[in-house]
Amino acid sequence: MISVVLLMAGSGERMGAGKNKILLEANNKMLFEYPLSLFKKYNFEIICVINKNDEEILKPYLKDIKYTYGGKTRGDSVYNGINMATGDYILIHDSARVLLSNKVVDIIIDMSNKYDAILAYGKVKDTIKEINNGKLTTLNRDKLIAASTPQCAKRELLIDAYNKARNDNKIFTDDISVIEYYYPNIKIGLVEANEENFKVTTPLDFKILKELIKW
Repeated sequence: MISVVLLMAGSGERMGAGKNKILLEANNKMLFEYPLSLFKKYNFEIICVINKNDEEILKPYLKDIKYTYGGKTRGDSVYNGINMATGDYILIHDSARVLLSNKVVDIIIDMSNKYDAILAYGKVKDTIKEINNGKLTTLNRDKLIAASTPQCAKRELLIDAYNKARNDNKIFTDDISVIEYYYPNIKIGLVEANEENFKVTTPLDFKILKELIKW
């Protein structure tokens, strides 16, 4: 069985909406409803990690769904969610990535039988430069990818890696980074995410999302 940990506990400060951005509405649905409804179509165990301040608003949408509260960091929120999971494989997704396609999920399901961990990614379109002591170095974008979600791994592997990170007091910005650090020899499967699966972070992102949903 696959467990999904859906991260919903952000505050949305960069959105400037005065509330958690996942509660914003697009086409009469709050943003978190889009990925949640997608995952409900599968035989997944779903664990939602929520902001405690949003609990009363979210309760009607979380009937028969496990949920827990987020922590101070993304890693803390993930840790709380994965420790409620009972599936052999865990899929972690940011609910602010609203338009994940079922095709990507289907590919991940198939790949989960072949890889201990899987990363959804996007291609890098811009020329990326690194600044080091004021000096610019242009990186080869053909060798670069942008980490997206879902990010997935076997439950025991993921929990063990996160336990190690907590014991070492290390902070990582995504889940695959934790596995890369503690299990560098594990081969990680890659699946290209659909372009619409961008993270809604700013007011411009929200405007673009609303236009896409109209199509």
